[in-house]
Amino acid sequence: MITRDMELPEILSRYPGCRKVFDRYGLVGCGGPLGPRESLSFFARAHRVDEARLLAELQEAARNSILEAGAPDYQPGPGDVIYRRFFRAGVLTMFTFGCVLGAINLAIMAASQRLASLDMRAVTWAHAHAQVAGWVTFFIMGFAYQAIPRFKFTTLWRPLLASRSLFVMAAALTVRTFADLWASEPAWALAGKIAGIGELAVVLTFVLIITKTIRKSQNPIEPYEHFVFAALAWMVAAFAFDWWMFATYSTVSGRDAWISFISLYDAPWRDLQLAGFAGTMILGVSQRFLPFIYGFREVPARTSRIVLYLWNLAVAGNVAAYAMLIRTRQPIWGIALELCIVGMFVSVVLLVRGFGLFSVKVEPDRSLPFIRAAYFWALAAIVLLALLPVYDAVIGVDFSHAYFGGYRHAFTVGFISMMILGVSSKVVPVLGGLDIRRLSTLRATFWLVNIGNAMRVVFQILTDRYEWAYPLMGASAWIEVTGLSLWAIDLWRAMGSRPHTAEGRVLDSIGPDTKVYDVIHRYPETTPLFREFGFSMIDNPVAQRVFARSISIEQACRLKHVDFAVFQSALNNAIRKDCSESGGLIQIG
Repeated sequence: MITRDMELPEILSRYPGCRKVFDRYGLVGCGGPLGPRESLSFFARAHRVDEARLLAELQEAARNSILEAGAPDYQPGPGDVIYRRFFRAGVLTMFTFGCVLGAINLAIMAASQRLASLDMRAVTWAHAHAQVAGWVTFFIMGFAYQAIPRFKFTTLWRPLLASRSLFVMAAALTVRTFADLWASEPAWALAGKIAGIGELAVVLTFVLIITKTIRKSQNPIEPYEHFVFAALAWMVAAFAFDWWMFATYSTVSGRDAWISFISLYDAPWRDLQLAGFAGTMILGVSQRFLPFIYGFREVPARTSRIVLYLWNLAVAGNVAAYAMLIRTRQPIWGIALELCIVGMFVSVVLLVRGFGLFSVKVEPDRSLPFIRAAYFWALAAIVLLALLPVYDAVIGVDFSHAYFGGYRHAFTVGFISMMILGVSSKVVPVLGGLDIRRLSTLRATFWLVNIGNAMRVVFQILTDRYEWAYPLMGASAWIEVTGLSLWAIDLWRAMGSRPHTAEGRVLDSIGPDTKVYDVIHRYPETTPLFREFGFSMIDNPVAQRVFARSISIEQACRLKHVDFAVFQSALNNAIRKDCSESGGLIQIG
């Protein structure tokens, strides 16, 4: 009755009792009443379920189910669509304090032809905080709250608490971002400190909920989960240090004091946030997401452990070695810093090779180019960072703000944001039960963001030597924003759309006017009968998608000179035979 190639909406529309089986293996909340438009074999792979066992359980449930039209019993809980609030909050952050404010800031820098300007420090840090605490954090929280319970075959611990924490985070983020702009004002300095405590409280709540959710599961801890735990630790450290940074720099005054403060703390601050928190989370979740959603190779457990220790030690060493280098100016710390950067590079290479990310052929998907581009930019960014001392020596400066800014943009937009675009454009249609074929290909977004990112990196570095590079650098941000806007519109529409129903798979009755497409997709066991009566095009996918949708059974009989009454009787017998075997009922007239 059920085959591995059947899609979930087809199975659930015919056998509503199968819903309990799917829910037990993590379907809950995905795709609405009839589930996402994916095959049974894909569901088994994505949810890491033994396909033979799943098929056997579904067959048993189907035998006990009444064949009927309509949706199965479906009662979504408060955690089933929690990702939507967080993803929307991330999009709103991008269009306000995030990417748009960053583009405006960059345009001002380009017009003044000054990158390292203390006058723009407050706006730059306000934008950076919104990007990390808003854009990145909202999407990571939303994905984790939605995906991890399904990865672990359990339910989210305290979903209402998780949902309500978003409002606290949004309010705290807004206050803190404005406080960055006027940190020298006592009232705003106090407000920023209070807001920072609110952000840290939400982060601790997030860590608690995810940890409790994982511990609820009966399944053993998997290698990727060690990355998740490490990322949560980095997250707490990053937000705690961020609070200390604001509390400290709100009292800094004077050019020399600011230069000293920034040189000491800015790089470690961002390393905790970007490489520690976001980078570790991406490397971990990729090990659960890429092999089982796209079909890449599963990373061996030994390789995963090596990457776990190497990446985290490299990030921690990067922070420590940089701090010691700035304080002591001893070359040994510069060498240690370079070794840590090499460790980060090797970590990413090991994962990319383990996945076969650029070598294994998988089924095309609109999100796949974003995933591959993200890992390309991760490698490119780390190479840029490793070559920073060489570049400084070549152009004869102690430190190039333009070059370092190019590296950081390659990592944040190229790696982190590109992963956000790719993962969200994959999971949102699945969770919403949408047909991916009806959605945008996102090619314009892909090329605009990548071209804009490449322009930003290249032309920002060239501003060290050439004044003509400044306008091109400034324009790059608006190219990125245009691409992100197209993606945001697509994502917002997808989250607000109702599931695309499986056409032709829910029938109340079959009569002369019933479309051929509806019959063969509701009752695929009738396909041989159509073939027996001379409907040779029934196996042609193009004919099924184009002609069978518009031609009724009676019209098809006239075209093939088949007696409709005879064919109707044969069709009646075939369906009744299937119904008697499965215990179902259907009306044919």
